[in-house]
Amino acid sequence: MKRKYNWPSHIFNFLAVILGVYLGFYINERAKIGQDKKESVALMNSLVSDLSGDIKIYNNFEIPENREQMQNIERLLGLLQTDSIDAISSQLATVFQVENCAPSTSTYSSMKASGKLGLIDNLALQKKLSDYYEGIAIESVKKGEFQVEYFTSQLLPWLTNNVDLIEMRVLNENELVPLRNKLIIYLSLIDQKLNSYQMLVDDSEKVKQKIEAVLESK
Repeated sequence: MKRKYNWPSHIFNFLAVILGVYLGFYINERAKIGQDKKESVALMNSLVSDLSGDIKIYNNFEIPENREQMQNIERLLGLLQTDSIDAISSQLATVFQVENCAPSTSTYSSMKASGKLGLIDNLALQKKLSDYYEGIAIESVKKGEFQVEYFTSQLLPWLTNNVDLIEMRVLNENELVPLRNKLIIYLSLIDQKLNSYQMLVDDSEKVKQKIEAVLESK
C-alpha cells in the first residue's frame, strides 16, 4: 500500500528551516554590526582623548618651554661675544635644559596591531589617521632625538671638559668659540623641532575635528 505524503507540509517545513537558518545568520550579523559600531565609536572617542591631551601638553608646556630655551641660548650666544666669563658662566645652565615630548599613539597602535583600524569605515578618516600617526607624529619624535643626540655627542663633552659643573664656571676661555659654533647648530635643531611640534598641533586639531565630524554622523 502506497504511503501518502503531505507535500505542502513538507515544503512548508523545509522553507521554515531555511528561513530559520537565514534569520539566525541575519540576527547574528546585525548583532556583530551593532557591536562593531559601538567599538568603533569607543575607539574614535579614545583617539579624540589622545589628541586633545597632546594638543594641551604641546600648547601649554612643550612649545612655550622650547621657545624659552631658544631665547636663553640666544642670550648666551650674545654673551659669548662679550668675553664676560662671569655672565657666560651664569647662563650655562640653560644648555642642560632638554624638553622633548612624544604624541600619544597607544590607541592607534593598538587598533593597527589588532586589525581594528578597519572598524572605521570612513576611508578619508583612515587616511588622515595614517598620515598623522605614521607621518608627522614620527617626524616630531625624530626631531627631538636629533637634538638629544647632538647634545650628548657635542655639547655634553664640551661642558665636561671645559666647565666646573659644581660652580658652573668656564675653565678654558680658549674654547668659547667652539662652544658658540656648537650652540648655533644646537639652536637650529631646537628650532626645527619646535616647527615640527607646531605642525603636529595643527594636524592634531584637523584630525580631531574630522573624527568628531564622523562621530556626529553616526
